[in-house]
Amino acid sequence: MQEFNLIEKIKKLTESNNTDNLNIGDDCAVIKNISADKDILVTTDILVENIHFSLDYYSFYDIGYKSAQANISDIICKGANPTNAFISLSIPKKINDENILEWYRGFLEACKPYNIEISGGDTTSSKDFFFISVTLIGTIEKNKSILRSNAKNDDNVYVLGFVGESDLGLKKLLSGNYDYNDQSIKTHLRPTLFYDKWQEIINKYKINSSIDISDGLLQDASHIAENSNKTIEIYESSNWYLVNRFFNNNNKKILKSILTGGEDYAVIFTTSDNIPEENNLIKIGKVHEYSSKYIRFIDSNNKEINFDSLGFVHF
Repeated sequence: MQEFNLIEKIKKLTESNNTDNLNIGDDCAVIKNISADKDILVTTDILVENIHFSLDYYSFYDIGYKSAQANISDIICKGANPTNAFISLSIPKKINDENILEWYRGFLEACKPYNIEISGGDTTSSKDFFFISVTLIGTIEKNKSILRSNAKNDDNVYVLGFVGESDLGLKKLLSGNYDYNDQSIKTHLRPTLFYDKWQEIINKYKINSSIDISDGLLQDASHIAENSNKTIEIYESSNWYLVNRFFNNNNKKILKSILTGGEDYAVIFTTSDNIPEENNLIKIGKVHEYSSKYIRFIDSNNKEINFDSLGFVHF
């Protein structure tokens, strides 16, 4: 079983020809038939102990914070405003009330900048592991969502945020030799979203497509390419040091984390505009007419490099 093939099978089984809603296939569902002047965006994520986090090095506050950021990132990368969260927790006996309240404190801290309300959810018991399901709702002006499926030929490809640092932090945590003051550890445990800068970009430039990086830059860029029926080229010569504080001297190991590491929650987007680069904002590639594959990585010698894996898959 392969994750993305399974999702595609579910999409085909459940799709309806009698709706204007955008259901399975983007970072969020876009529900168009509820409001006359706004679209409603809905996203949901499941986090599972020992798959997405470990209690060996995550505090409950960290887990709550990251649970919120993973969902908020989906909503804001579409250009929308997150408004209401629904939280369901499956709790084993080893976890007590104070642990859960600390989880909520972390979640609420991440929600503060957006005034997100906790509007409901569910709790149940679990035999061994902690399971988290978060559903987040947002709103946007009618037909203004920035989708994966609208990249244009000759668009520039940009990324906004930290990229690859989360993967570096995870590797240090798994090694057992780490310092919580390390910036990559902090980025992994409590990812930063560049909401204000993203809003500035949306308001100033015409953004054609976007996705957040949860599974890896190459893999998530390929989703834009596939949904838009384009080929995206990503360039090794990009100024990666502006989006990764550990990158220097063309370090290949760090570059691999940048390209295939996940859980960055940075935004990949495409636009025909030329946007000045700055810290945490760089141009990384170009959109072309589809030609045999959705994603290509071009090295500094203008040769295509193939990867065994473009990023994280669950199965």
